[in-house]
Amino acid sequence: MSAQCSLFADSGFTKRGKRIPPVEAVCAMARRLWPSKTAVNLASRAEISERAAKLWLEGRTEPGADALVNLLRSDAGFELLQSIMNGSGTRWWSEFERGVHIAELEQQLEWNRQQIEKLKARAK
Repeated sequence: MSAQCSLFADSGFTKRGKRIPPVEAVCAMARRLWPSKTAVNLASRAEISERAAKLWLEGRTEPGADALVNLLRSDAGFELLQSIMNGSGTRWWSEFERGVHIAELEQQLEWNRQQIEKLKARAK
């Protein structure tokens, strides 16, 4: 387990009673999303060098605030936020996740309605 930098000194995320540093959440997310060329994908989204990304993945260094912001603003931002917030138990996060899930279901519902309308139009 890597040492925590001062930005995260008092943070850490609990998973089954064990504190997990944010860098581990970042690395776990990156490995899950990009099992091939993990460092390349992580580096491009965090706007860091591939070498720096490899050092994160090896647990030798931790991301700086700018790199974390870049990751959160990337196409992987929501997955990163979910990884970081996993197990936090905070009310605002639970409500936010619920809202996202509702929005996804409403989008699926609308797509289904459109498909039904297309099928009905063909039958006429």
